[in-house]
Amino acid sequence: MSEHLSVLQTYFDLVQTFSTDTNAYATVLHPDIEQIEYPNLLHKTIQRRSFADIIANLRAGRELLRDPSFEVQHTQTCPDGSVIVEGRWQATTTNDIGLLLRGQRLSAQLCLIFEFQDGKIHRQRRYPCYDLV
Repeated sequence: MSEHLSVLQTYFDLVQTFSTDTNAYATVLHPDIEQIEYPNLLHKTIQRRSFADIIANLRAGRELLRDPSFEVQHTQTCPDGSVIVEGRWQATTTNDIGLLLRGQRLSAQLCLIFEFQDGKIHRQRRYPCYDLV
């Protein structure tokens, strides 16, 4: 299961830099990946993303945010091979976005659940809890 943790570290490194290199993501994301983000301060409805949608979301994030950081606080590998990650994410807004003002630090506590297929991330469920602004 340590290979799953290695895949996750590579994924987090890519996301942390807002990389949109599809070839790099193809090494860690299964072609049929589904990322599900549950309702939160930024999204009032469930968001479902494919491989292309994940890259597009990162591209948008790169335009709206700077200085991202993600600190893994806890990982748990489950008997079925899935991995649960708890962590703290932060970034600074580059423009006014709805209720958020330029230069404001945005932060969230995250619970992420990853499922793997063929050694790559196949399913990701995101439960972000953003700090009130």
